[in-house]
Amino acid sequence: MARNDRKGTRTKTGKGEGRADARRSHSIRFADSEWQLIEKAAARQGVPAGEFARSGALAAAEERISAPPPAVLSPGHLALVETMWRMVYVLATLNREQLLDAGRRDDLDELVAEAREVMRETMAEGPA
Repeated sequence: MARNDRKGTRTKTGKGEGRADARRSHSIRFADSEWQLIEKAAARQGVPAGEFARSGALAAAEERISAPPPAVLSPGHLALVETMWRMVYVLATLNREQLLDAGRRDDLDELVAEAREVMRETMAEGPA
């Protein structure tokens, strides 16, 4: 019989609460930039990133920390933005190849410079 399957197992607090919950793997997705933030914060605390994320989520669920700010965009909107970005990337890649094949490298360089400038301006504005 596995340790987590024993009846009357005591929890970390020492209180007998019936069967202890077995830990199971659950997936959660993070953007690379989000995971890097978590890894840096976990390293400062001296714990693995997964444990840091787990502890933070449990602390929020148990209301031991203040609630996170409301999301600016819903998960559905974020997924839509990501899908649109991927589509734009594919179209831009195809357009790049067409411009290069047509000998229009200068036009391509100008478009890239404009796009970079717009991105810099947008990133400097901060979140909406």
